[in-house]
Amino acid sequence: MEQAPAEFDLIAQLWAPLTRGAPGAYGLKDDVAYLPSMSVGHVVTCDQVIEGTHFLSSDPLDWVAKRLVRRNLSDLIAKGCKPVGAFLTLAWPKSRPYAQVADFAVGLGQDLSDLCGECPLLGGDTSSTTGPLVASLTLIGKGLSVTGAPILRSSARSGDLVFLTGTIGDSYLGLQVRLGQMDGQGLAGAVAFAMAPAPPPLAAANLIGTFAQASIDISDGLLADAGHVAEASHLAMHLHLEQVPLSSEATAFVARSPNPVASLLGLVTGGDDYQALMCVAPDRAAAFVSELEAIGVGVTQIGVCQEGQGLVLTYFGSAVALPARTGWQFSGA
Repeated sequence: MEQAPAEFDLIAQLWAPLTRGAPGAYGLKDDVAYLPSMSVGHVVTCDQVIEGTHFLSSDPLDWVAKRLVRRNLSDLIAKGCKPVGAFLTLAWPKSRPYAQVADFAVGLGQDLSDLCGECPLLGGDTSSTTGPLVASLTLIGKGLSVTGAPILRSSARSGDLVFLTGTIGDSYLGLQVRLGQMDGQGLAGAVAFAMAPAPPPLAAANLIGTFAQASIDISDGLLADAGHVAEASHLAMHLHLEQVPLSSEATAFVARSPNPVASLLGLVTGGDDYQALMCVAPDRAAAFVSELEAIGVGVTQIGVCQEGQGLVLTYFGSAVALPARTGWQFSGA
């Protein structure tokens, strides 16, 4: 095992260039960063990736870093916010060569630049561990709504139309193939997507902040996250499963299944889609769809909010029982 570089050499070589010269980063040569105050406040999100839980040990490290960025970025975009600063905490296994840290830094820098609008890295910490690789990213965001506040789960209203960006289910299918639990024939695109699912482009955040009443990113599973909105907003969300947007590969997977509804329920509970579910007032829906499509973002109406509580599922007009498992949930076990 090669000699680990000195901490400050590592900072200078790999992390300091990712500050992009942001004055508040101080070149990562101090113990703190400085963020100019905003009258409406900052929006903060934090998420992590753990080797063996969120990615495979054999995964390329640049893609592991991209998955980390995208897990966080999807939260901000769904809240109508854009990132303005990032903080990284990295626990690096002593069993891994330090040369791989550079691969991780490349992926991190690419996504902070290309997907996050050249968001600077403002600080963090790198340590060694005898355990698995663990990386945590905190993104500081700026709200793009009129008030500057994030679009919450709790502000949907009865009558709002429910929209979804992108497609659902490719992460689930790709992971099943990568774990050897499913035949990968016809699912090459899903396998590639599952490495680091792509959220909507940053430009969508402005439109979500402008039009959405309530919004959430789809990370735990479409049904689980839609249920969070329904619960927080104290209403019922009626979802039409046949309207859930799928990729061509996922569509073919459902079509060749002996039980299409069961297969579709697997896709909408699988998680890691990183798309946005939004509740929009009916009189603003057409403009919302038009402006999203104008920037190249696919958007589909999949349901409606009504008086009541919880999720109500249908498939071509027939009622579908809510599955016992609607998505991922921390069990503590």
